[in-house]
Amino acid sequence: METQDGFIVGIFNYCDRWCERCPLTGRCRVFAEEQRLVFEPGLPSGTSVAPAPRSLGAAAAFVVNPSDEAAELQLDEEASRLFREPVLTPDGAELHRRVSDLGRRLSAWLVPESRARDAAVIDAAEVLQHFGFFIGPKVYRALTVRADMAEEGAPGDAAGSAKAALLAFDRLGEAWLRLAEQGAISLLEAAPVLTELQQFTTELDRLFPRARTFVRPGLDEPEAVAMLEWQERD
Repeated sequence: METQDGFIVGIFNYCDRWCERCPLTGRCRVFAEEQRLVFEPGLPSGTSVAPAPRSLGAAAAFVVNPSDEAAELQLDEEASRLFREPVLTPDGAELHRRVSDLGRRLSAWLVPESRARDAAVIDAAEVLQHFGFFIGPKVYRALTVRADMAEEGAPGDAAGSAKAALLAFDRLGEAWLRLAEQGAISLLEAAPVLTELQQFTTELDRLFPRARTFVRPGLDEPEAVAMLEWQERD
C-alpha cells in the first residue's frame, strides 16, 4: 500500500463510490479535494462542483461555472485519450446492456408504504438504489479496459474494475434476499433477480479470473491501514 501526504494512493480507483458509508474517506485524496471545493470560502456565486472521473486518478476534482459560457474544460492529449468512447465487442455490449437493465430495475425499487418505517427494508432499498446505478458503468469500465489490454496492457485495472462490479453484485444479491426474508417482496419476485445476478457473477469470473484476488489499495489491506493508523498516533 502506497501513501502520500497521509492519503492512500489510488484508493478511489476501485471503491464502491459510497463515500457516506466508507470508513476510509479520511485516506482518500479525491474525497478531501471534493470537500475542500464544496466548503471553500470565496467560490463565485453559482459555481457548481463536480468530481473528476476517478479512473483518471491524476485530477481530484474540477470546478465548472455555468454562468461563464466562454469557459471550456481543456483536456490534454492524455486525458482526451482516456475520455474517448471505447467500443465493446458484441458479446461485451450485450452483457453490459443486460447488467445496466437489471441495475435500472433494482435502483427503481420503492419501499412499500406499509414498510416505510422498517429500517432493514429501507437500508436494503438504499443498497439497491446505489449499486443499481453503479454496476453498469463499472462493468463497462472492466470490459473496455479488457479490450485495450492487448494494445496497452492494463490487466490490473481490468481486474480491479471487475472486482468492484463483483462485490456490487454480492451487495445487491444480499439486499434483494433480505427484502424477501423481510416479506417486502415475494420469493417468486426474488428468484429471477438472484438468478440474473448469479449469471453475471459467473460471466465476470470467467472473463476476469484474477479479479477476486486483486488487492484494492487500502480497501483490501486492513493490516496495512491499521499499521498506518498506529504509526500516526501522537
